[in-house]
Amino acid sequence: MERMKTLPLALSLSANLAVHPVCGEGDDSSRWREVLGPPAGEIPPDPGGDVLWRPDFDAALAEAEATRRPIFVTWRCLPCKQCAEFDKNVLEGSERLDPLLRRFVTVRMVDAAQLDERYFPYRTHQDLDLSWWGYFLRHDGTFYGVFGGKDHVSDSTRISEAALVNSLRRVLEHHYDPRREAWGIDAPAPDRSSPKAGPKDTRGYALLLEKRPGLGGAHPQHGSCLHCHQVGDMRTMEAIEEGTFDPGAMLRQWPLPENVGITLDRDDGLRVAGVAESSAAAAAGIRAGDRLGMADGVRLFGQADFRGVLHRAAYGADTIPLAWMRGGEFVTGDLEVAGDWRRAENSWRKTVYDGVFGPTMGFFPLPGPKAGKGEGLSIKPWMGPDPATRPVYGSGLRPHMEITSIGEMDEDMEVRKLITWFRLNHRPGDEVSYTVRGGEVYRFTLPEEE
Repeated sequence: MERMKTLPLALSLSANLAVHPVCGEGDDSSRWREVLGPPAGEIPPDPGGDVLWRPDFDAALAEAEATRRPIFVTWRCLPCKQCAEFDKNVLEGSERLDPLLRRFVTVRMVDAAQLDERYFPYRTHQDLDLSWWGYFLRHDGTFYGVFGGKDHVSDSTRISEAALVNSLRRVLEHHYDPRREAWGIDAPAPDRSSPKAGPKDTRGYALLLEKRPGLGGAHPQHGSCLHCHQVGDMRTMEAIEEGTFDPGAMLRQWPLPENVGITLDRDDGLRVAGVAESSAAAAAGIRAGDRLGMADGVRLFGQADFRGVLHRAAYGADTIPLAWMRGGEFVTGDLEVAGDWRRAENSWRKTVYDGVFGPTMGFFPLPGPKAGKGEGLSIKPWMGPDPATRPVYGSGLRPHMEITSIGEMDEDMEVRKLITWFRLNHRPGDEVSYTVRGGEVYRFTLPEEE
């Protein structure tokens, strides 16, 4: 039996990746007890030499099939500064990373246009607001899991070298376990006879190209490439055209483990560092020191896999089966979630603050003289090098003015959070009022298109 969930279109389940069976069906509990128990296979010895990052996935896939090694593919948007340090550390390697990476066929891709849904279920299993993401695949391209993560705090709050080391080791143990095929917990093998299906093959690409003609244009250093966040914008454009887009979903994507009451140890990836009182996790019986292993029928290799399960869960009430290890004891339970459980601080996301939904203010808000001082809203409207050409200029608003409220909202907000608030709370055609220091009010009708 398969469990399907209702999601906004922008986050709907990928058609080519089946939902895994859930714990508790038939002999599923005994199977997961074995899966999460001691590994039975033998990981091949370190072959030595340099870690080779291959730029051609098809060639790497052929090599993996010939050698029966698993595949580790990283996706990196080179012009983006986000996660650049982590990307550099992975490429340069270390005494802990290299012996594990050498046991994989390692691939580095730098153009999201090369994403192929037969192998990379980016619609449902990739956080498209990140500029670095990793996929673990079987030697034939079958999907195992993912690695990556970020939050509103920093690029490194959710990932580390130690976390990647632990995920690599867990994948190797899984890949070389002789019982793996009998478990039947891996995703279906990709249909390699079907044509490649990537971002440029979607309706969203044509829609985004109309809105932003420079999409994927030449970059002075890195040439022509498609960014992952642009792929996210394509999904938004598709949903808008079909009338299924829910702006509120933008603040509810990729929930954190803390949303269900779990704090995970960053470096381990799956060890529970703490459980919030009266949370869904506490009600499920999870304790500090437990190590998560399965969620909704998905084997977890690291924190990103768990967040992915939460990301694909329902937007309201849902039950998420879990299995974990407590020392040598196998334990199961259900996360019972309800209400607005998914909401997270997502204003850092480019698909949110610079997304293709909702209107802009008519200008870009720069911090004003009292910004960040706890004295209320303080922004200055930047209108570009030729302010008189901007429609908002006709309202009387000028770049040197300090805006202290937008309508009745006068909260001191960081710029990206303010832009996100504005997009989510206004629609094209709305009249918005800007009050400046001194009390003068300027009224502006938000254009239908910008």
